[in-house]
Amino acid sequence: MDVLHIIERDDDRVLAQLPEDVDLYTTPSVATAVNGLIDSGCRHLVLDATRTLHMDSTGVSALVGWYQRLDAAGGSLGITGLHEGLLRMFTILGLDNVMSLGPGPAATA
Repeated sequence: MDVLHIIERDDDRVLAQLPEDVDLYTTPSVATAVNGLIDSGCRHLVLDATRTLHMDSTGVSALVGWYQRLDAAGGSLGITGLHEGLLRMFTILGLDNVMSLGPGPAATA
């Protein structure tokens, strides 16, 4: 399976599914894929974390970097499908103040 699975792409909007683990080992590959999307014109990115069971600080740092790139380009980053533990962690980190976070199944981009 691809590290980042593109579910839907419509002009500058992309919905993509994250892998089960976004950590020290997988984040470089995920970052290459997401940076490629942004470089190719994606401005509104929704990441589906329905399958994501674990995310460490390297994954969170990458999310913040993608948010900054998209925000600087007038875009947005959202994460949906977050299980309770990840949603709580993101809220504690204050990421809910800068990006759209949602529990449960993914919504369309």
